[in-house]
Amino acid sequence: MKKSIHLIFISFIILMIFPIDWSYAIETTHSIEESSSTEESSQTTEVTESTEEEAVSESSELPIDDSSVEQESSEEEITVESEKITDDSSINNSIDENKSEINSKQMLRLDAAQDADGFWLVDSAATLTEYLKDSQKLNFRLTANIDLGSNSFQLKDQMIIDGANHVVTYNKGGSPTNGFYANQANAVIEIRNTQFGNSDGSGAVGYYGILSGGSAANMTFIFDGVDYYSTNGQMIHNINGSVIMRGQNNIDQRGTNTYSQEWAEINYVEIQSGHTSIKHAGTTEAFIWSTSTTSANPHAGTSQIVVKENAQLDIQTNGNVMYGSLSPSYIVEKNGIFNLDKVTLASTSSKNRFFAANLTQPVTFDFKENAQVNFKLPLPINLYTAKGGMSIGENADVSIDVENGSVFTTSSSSTFALTMDKVKQASFAGTSLGTFGLNGANGVNNLSFTSNYLQKIETFSSRTSSTPEQEIVKKASDLSAQGTNFTNIATSIDPFNASELLALKNSQKIVFSEFIDVPDQLELFALEASDTSISLSGSSMNNGSPATEVKFFIFSDEDDANDLRNARQIVTLNSFDGQINTAVKSHYNVVVDGLNPNTLYWAQMMVVNQAGESAFSDTELFATKPQLSNLTADVTTTTAFINGELASDSGKWTDYSNGEAAAIPDQPADFGAKYRQVTVEYSKNKDFPETETSTQIADLSGDKNQKFSTKLKDLDGDVTYYVRVRVAGVHGEEVVLAMTPLTEFQTVTEIIKVEVPIEMAFQTENKDLGTLNEGKVSSADYPIINKGNTPTKLSITNLTKENTDANQLLLLDNLSGNTGQNELALQLLVDNNESSPLFLTSDLVNNPLSVVILKANEQKSLSLKGRYFNPMEQAVYPTYKMTFKVEKDGQ
Repeated sequence: MKKSIHLIFISFIILMIFPIDWSYAIETTHSIEESSSTEESSQTTEVTESTEEEAVSESSELPIDDSSVEQESSEEEITVESEKITDDSSINNSIDENKSEINSKQMLRLDAAQDADGFWLVDSAATLTEYLKDSQKLNFRLTANIDLGSNSFQLKDQMIIDGANHVVTYNKGGSPTNGFYANQANAVIEIRNTQFGNSDGSGAVGYYGILSGGSAANMTFIFDGVDYYSTNGQMIHNINGSVIMRGQNNIDQRGTNTYSQEWAEINYVEIQSGHTSIKHAGTTEAFIWSTSTTSANPHAGTSQIVVKENAQLDIQTNGNVMYGSLSPSYIVEKNGIFNLDKVTLASTSSKNRFFAANLTQPVTFDFKENAQVNFKLPLPINLYTAKGGMSIGENADVSIDVENGSVFTTSSSSTFALTMDKVKQASFAGTSLGTFGLNGANGVNNLSFTSNYLQKIETFSSRTSSTPEQEIVKKASDLSAQGTNFTNIATSIDPFNASELLALKNSQKIVFSEFIDVPDQLELFALEASDTSISLSGSSMNNGSPATEVKFFIFSDEDDANDLRNARQIVTLNSFDGQINTAVKSHYNVVVDGLNPNTLYWAQMMVVNQAGESAFSDTELFATKPQLSNLTADVTTTTAFINGELASDSGKWTDYSNGEAAAIPDQPADFGAKYRQVTVEYSKNKDFPETETSTQIADLSGDKNQKFSTKLKDLDGDVTYYVRVRVAGVHGEEVVLAMTPLTEFQTVTEIIKVEVPIEMAFQTENKDLGTLNEGKVSSADYPIINKGNTPTKLSITNLTKENTDANQLLLLDNLSGNTGQNELALQLLVDNNESSPLFLTSDLVNNPLSVVILKANEQKSLSLKGRYFNPMEQAVYPTYKMTFKVEKDGQ
C-alpha cells in the first residue's frame, strides 16, 4: 500500500540571559491552539517557551497521541510538560459548535419580543391586540406599517407607542371606540415617531381623532414627531383634556368629506418643543372647538393655545380660530414663534372671523420676551364686548395684518387693552382709519407702551405702504383709543401732541419699534492665550439695532491704539451664528490666529449697527505664550544632552498703514520678546509626578528664536526618560511646554531579542511516490527576526525524539540512506540555501549547530528539507523537540 510520511517537528526556544557572557535561552510550552507568535525577552529576564505543530496528510487523517516532553538547554536544565495537541478536525468541530451557538444567540435576539430599551415590538395589529391584553405591557414600538382598520384598541395611562417612523392607518368612521381610544381620568398617553394616514390623505378616517378621548377628565395626549395626513378626518379629540406637541410635527388635514371637521376638539393645546406645522381646511366653521366645563378638567371654561419657550407653531386654516363661547387665550412664551395664516386657505366669509361666536368672556393674547408672532387675517379679531387684552413683551417681534377692516372690532363697553413693554417691533395694519379699532370708554387706558430707549412710532396711510407718513419718537405713553380718536391719559409721561394724535387717527398701519443709536458701553476681555492665538470676548449695548459688524484690532504697542493703520491684525465679525447679537446688549467671541509667540499685545474693539459705528473700546493687554520649536536628546549610557529652540519671531502680521482696502498680509514679525528662563524637567513617568521628576536649568543663547541646552547626568542605564521644559515668558509666568508626541529617550544598553518559530511542520507527499522525488521532505518557510539592537548568533543545541514513531526512525547526517528502511535525513536550510544544509541528528547535544548570525533588525527564514527512505510503508508521525540558543555574536 502506498503511504506518505507525515512528520511533525516541534521547535523549542530557550533564551537564557547571562549578564556576564551575554548568552541567552528561552523555553516555553504551548498547545497548537495557541497563536504562533513568539514571547520575546530582553534585559535579564528568563522566559521559557515551547510548542508543537502537526503536519496533516493529504491522503488520510490519523489521530496523534498526546505526549509529554522534557527539555534540556545546554546552559541550564528546565523541565516542562507540553500541553495536549488538538487535531484539525476537533478544532473545526469546536469552531462549528461556537458558530452554531453564536447563530442561535443571534436568532434569539432577532425573535425577541422586546427591544433593548424594554419596548415591546409590534409587527401587526393582531400583535398589538394581544399585547394590550397584558396590563404590564405599556411601551410598544412598531416594526412595520400597520392598519388598524375599524378594530378597537384601548390605551391606558403611561402607555407609549413609538412608531419608529412607520405608518398607521385606520377607519374610525363615526365611532369613538374604533382605532386607538382612551377613557381613563388623568391618563397620560404618548405617541411618537409615527405617520398617521398616507401622504395622499387616505387612511386616516374619522372625526374622533388619532386617539379618541372619551368623557374621562384631564387626559393628556402627547404627540412627538408625528405626521398626520387626512382628507376625511380630524386629528385631535380629547374634549375634557389636553394635547402636548413635541418635536417636529407635520399635519396636513384638508378635505371636504364628512369627517374633515375641526383640527381639534379640546380645551388646551400646548406646543411644548420643536416645530409643529398645521394645514387645516375643514367642513365645519372652526380650527378648534372647545366645550368642556367639567370641574375635573384643569382647563375647563377656556380654549387655550400655548407655545412654550423656544417652540414654534405654524397654522394655516380656513376656519375661525375658535368655535364656542369659552374664554380663549393665546400665549407665546420666551423665544416662542407663532405664525397664524387665515388668508392662504380662506374659503367663505363665515369662516374668516377670528371667533365663530360673539364673546363675552375675557380674551387673552400674551406674547412674552423675544416672542415672534405673525398673524395674517382676512377680517378683524372680533372682540365685541369681551374683556382682556393683548400684551407684548420685551424684544418681541409681532405683526398683525388684516386684509379688510381694523385690527380689532369691539363694542363701546369693551375693556380690552393693548400694552407693549420694550418691544423690538410691533406692526399693526388694516384697511380702516385709526388702525386698531379699539373702542373703550372715554378715558380708559387701552393703548400703552414703554421702552428701554426711545420708541419710534411710524404711521402709514395704507396697510401696504412701506414709506411712513410720519415718525414719532417717544419714551413711553398711555392712550385712550375710541375708534379713530386717540387721547392722552393724564398721567402719561410723554404725551402725544395734536399733530401726532392726528397722524394716528389717519393711519391704516402703525409700527412701534425701538429707536436706534450707535452702539456704546463696549467691553473687551482677552481669554485663553496660546503661543499664536488669543480668544477675545466683547460686549456692547446696541441701542435698538443688532450689530452688523464687529471689528477686533491687535496692536503691538500701546501708543499705536485707536488707529487701525497701526494694527498688526484686524479680525472682522459679520456673521453672528453662535453669537449673542440682539438689539439690546450683545456678546461676541472670536479667536485671532497668526500671532507672534512670547509677545505683548493690546486689543481693541469697534461695533457697527444700522445707526453707525461706535468708538474704540478701551485697550486690553495680553501676552502670547512661549513656543517650543524643537527639543532633542543625544543619549549615552548614563547621560543625555538636551537641546532645544524657543520661537521669538515666527508669527505674521498685516500692514494696514494704507488702510484696510490696501492691506499687505504675511509680514514677518520682528517684535518678539526675549525669554527669561528655561528649566528642563525629566522623569521616568510620562505624567511627571512631582516626587518622580527632576529639574535642571538650561543655558539660553541668542536674542531671537533663542536656543537652550543642558546636560543631564547620573541617569540610570537602560531606562526610558521623558522630557519637557518649563519656560518663563515675557510676562514672567511659567508655562510647561512639550513636543507632540512627548519627547523621550532611552539610556543605551545592549538588547538581545530574537523571534523564532514556535513550531515547524514538514511532510512527504503521495504524488511523489514512484518518482525521483519519492520520499522528499518539504516544509513552509518560517521567519526568524532579530528585534534587538545588537548582532545575535542563533544555534541549535539539542534534538530529542518525543514519540514512538520518532524513536523508530534513524536520523542520518547525510542523504545516502537505505531505501525501504526507517531512516530519515532531515536538513535545516536558512533562506532556502541548499548549498549549506544543516543535518538535524540526535548528536546535537554533543555537537551543536551554528545556524546563522543576525544583524540588528535583520530577518531570515528557516525551512526543512531532506528525504524519508521508507515511503511505501504505512505513514508515521514522528515528533521532535529542538532547542535554540540565542547569544550575542562574538561570545
